[in-house]
Amino acid sequence: MSLKLGEMLIKAGLVTSAALDDALKSQVIFGGRLGTNLIEMGCLDEEELAQMLSRQLRVPYVDPQELMEVSPEVIALVPAEMAEKYRLVPLRLEGRRLSIAMADPSDLPAVDEIAFRTGYVIGPMVTPEIRLIAALEKYYGFKREIRYLPVSKELGGRRVCSYRVTPAEVAAAAPREVVDFSALPGSEADFFPWGEGEGEAARAEALEQCSVDAVSLELAEARDRDAVAAALVGWGASLFERTALCVVAGDMVKGWEAYARGERLEGFGALRIGLDEPSAFQTVVRDRGIFLGAVPETPANRRLFDALGGAPRGVLLVPMVMKRRVVTVLCAADDPERLGERLDQFQSIARKGIMAFEILILKNKILMT
Repeated sequence: MSLKLGEMLIKAGLVTSAALDDALKSQVIFGGRLGTNLIEMGCLDEEELAQMLSRQLRVPYVDPQELMEVSPEVIALVPAEMAEKYRLVPLRLEGRRLSIAMADPSDLPAVDEIAFRTGYVIGPMVTPEIRLIAALEKYYGFKREIRYLPVSKELGGRRVCSYRVTPAEVAAAAPREVVDFSALPGSEADFFPWGEGEGEAARAEALEQCSVDAVSLELAEARDRDAVAAALVGWGASLFERTALCVVAGDMVKGWEAYARGERLEGFGALRIGLDEPSAFQTVVRDRGIFLGAVPETPANRRLFDALGGAPRGVLLVPMVMKRRVVTVLCAADDPERLGERLDQFQSIARKGIMAFEILILKNKILMT
């Protein structure tokens, strides 16, 4: 649906081809619908998107005021579980016809199941994703992702990070070692440099199972952004105590996927660190350089420690750069010496991850033309 929408927006003169390309890149990295990314970039407003979605899907679009003023009696007609599963909000009941707002009214199997479970004739209507998410939060208490908060003041937009730092914290946050990203070698040679010693055979066997070739194949075959994230973090989890992938969105770093000692960290996605806060991420994003070493104690770094399950002995942060912009950061926490031994390999995998994101972008462009 989003690809045809892109064509329509260009033909209508609402966005340029360059803006659409940028939105496709943003969608692959940050997720969400194409329209949401265009709104976030300031290329399109909500009313324009709603009208175009209505024209594309041949269903009426919801007036924003009506969406945010639904009676409790109507909301009670659709249980929270169903609203969350199908991302819908009931609007009004007229006889046996229940009008609902959906991000994708073209999902006919979903409409049929909603009709079966509620016992009403369903009249689907369309609304932009950011409006729908705000309504789901209001009526059902579903927490909005931070990316949807600052887009519109009407939707309760607010600053992502309100914490203000002190000069002492700025001084304390200076990294122990920052390496120029562009100057580092990218060789994948010498894959098993552990040498001889107790336990090294088992370690080499584990590394063989998650070799560069294996993760390269997984990245090449990834069908979506989450598959790319799973491949990157899964590879790192076989080597280090803790590994994670974070997204850089605007003035903030947010958690995406993480493992600690082989177990997935379910709450890591809640991590939020502002780039105006002293942290290991601040220098990595600003200088597009690798951080390797012990991490100083600052409020932001402590939040990272908590999200990873405790203060690490050492941290390796590798920026993943697309067109000179850091879009994600691949992270590992372990003994500093072990991290250093795997630095070249870690950087190589990060570059392959960027290639995988670029492949997804190209696939979307191919489908659009």
